[in-house]
Parts: sequence; C-alpha cells; structure tokens
Amino acid sequence: MGAKSAFVLPGGFWPIEEPDIQERVIPHNRFFTEVGSWRLSCGISISARLGGVLVFDFSGRANAIMSVNGGPSYFPSLIEATDVRVKLINAFSLCLHSSRVIGENFGSPPFKIDHQDLFHLSGDDVREGVGGNGLQKLPAMVAGGGYLRDFHRHGVIPESSFDLTCETLDFLVTHNYEKALDLASLLNESLTSYANHEFASSLITSWAICETLLQHRWNVYVNREGVTSARRKRLTGRDYTASIMSEVLELGGAITPETLISLDKARKARNSWMHSISQPDFKSAGECITLATSMLGETLGREIGTSLSLSATGF
Repeated sequence: MGAKSAFVLPGGFWPIEEPDIQERVIPHNRFFTEVGSWRLSCGISISARLGGVLVFDFSGRANAIMSVNGGPSYFPSLIEATDVRVKLINAFSLCLHSSRVIGENFGSPPFKIDHQDLFHLSGDDVREGVGGNGLQKLPAMVAGGGYLRDFHRHGVIPESSFDLTCETLDFLVTHNYEKALDLASLLNESLTSYANHEFASSLITSWAICETLLQHRWNVYVNREGVTSARRKRLTGRDYTASIMSEVLELGGAITPETLISLDKARKARNSWMHSISQPDFKSAGECITLATSMLGETLGREIGTSLSLSATGF
C-alpha cells in the first residue's frame, strides 16, 4: 500500500464540475482529470477527479503509512494504517455534509467509507492502482478505454464547499482536543446509520459521543482553578455517573438546562435499548444526533452543521 488511497465519491453528485451531458462514455484520461486539489497543514492532500473519484495523499501522516515491508508485523501495520485512513475519510464526509448544510443550506446525504471502498495507488497516475476492492466500484469500462457515465449523479458540489470541507477537516485533525477526529468520524457514522433507518446503531453511536463530551466537560469543571487535589480525587471516582455529572454541571452553570433535559432523554432512550431491547424510533435517534452535534460544536468552538433527512417508500 502506497501513500495514496482513492474512492468513488458516493451521494450522486459530481465534484466541482460535471462532464458534458452528451458524454455518455468518459475517456480514461478525462475521467481522472483533476478538477480541484487541496493541501492541508495536517499532512494530507486531497484531489478531486472529473469522474467522481477522490484521491487522498497521506504521505504527511506517519500513522497512516505502513511502517514495515514484511514479516509478522506486516498485517497489523496494514490494518492500523488502513483504519487511520478510513477514520480520516469519514471525518471528511462529516465535514463535507456540514459544509453543504452551512454554505449551501443543503442536506447532502452523509456517506460512510470502509476499507472495501478504497483502492490504493503507487504513483501520481491514478491508473497505477495497486489493488483494493474499491476498484470494483468504478463505473463499467467500455471498448476503447473509457468509463460509462454515471447517470445516477445529479448536480455538482461547488468548489467553495470543498474549500470549507478541507479547512474544517484540517481544523479537526490539528485541534488540541485529542478526541476531536474520533468523535467527528463517529458522528458521521451516526448520521449515516440514521439515514439508513438503523436507528438503534445511530442512537448508541451518538450517545457515545455525548457521554464522551460530558466526561470531558466534567474533567474541565473539576480541574478548574480553586478545586483542591483532594476534592478533585473524590470527584473523579466511579460514583459519578453520566446522570450525576450532568446534574452537577447544570447546577454549576457548565451546561444549560436545555442540554440537561436533552441528555436525560437521550440517556433514557439508550438505556431502554441496552437493557430492555426497546427499539428507538427515528425521533429519539435524531434528537440524540442533534445533541451530539451541539455538544461537539461547543467543545471545538466551531459550528458543525447536520441535516436529519430521511427517505422511505410505501404504498
């Protein structure tokens, strides 16, 4: 696996530029023509290609590069590097969704990438793919070396949204809160589960975000100036559950009464599923996503935009 991984952009939109409507077959060279590129300070470079492929260059992120070439450490190193890439790309997906909500007032469908969506490149030419199941997701090739146009795509994601997306991703990766990237990737997972009507998975994932951020706020609260080390030790034991922490934080003005109410509702919905297998509905899952989004934005000091859109068919 080289430093570059690529995937076909899901969601039915062209990145930045749409091929001519008359172009039913896109020649290979045009399909991989670069229509936009961004270099992030965190060591990642991103390239958008005309045919709807995004290429991520991770050469500046040491933990996304395999550290060995063979031996017993090869497979663990491969898994670790792939997991880092997948996490970064899913955080990118959240940033893209958020950027379109904020900049275009458009609820672009979220998407989740896993290792099977990726194909890996050995050089600058995308045709130098060295493997990966993601190659199977490229459009069908036709005689003459071109790709059949994807007629399911409709509309274009403007360059301004990609600009904001990459700036937000860079902000997340370089943030001083060490869990910023992990939580952004989890929020993307929760949004995708929600859109796929997987409400239990969505609720559990977004509640994990809320609980993590609640613990972070608790740590900040008990470590503030004026709290003695003896008291701090008593306040960081196992006796302080999410319920107790949220009550104390609200009394101390560290969270709002509205946040306390939302935390109580989300926690009860989560407990009903975990302890009684009581399937949450889309409303409970959506409310927990909204809470997780709000708490993450407040912690990071930056607005995160999410759109809770569902589709269904019936008679």
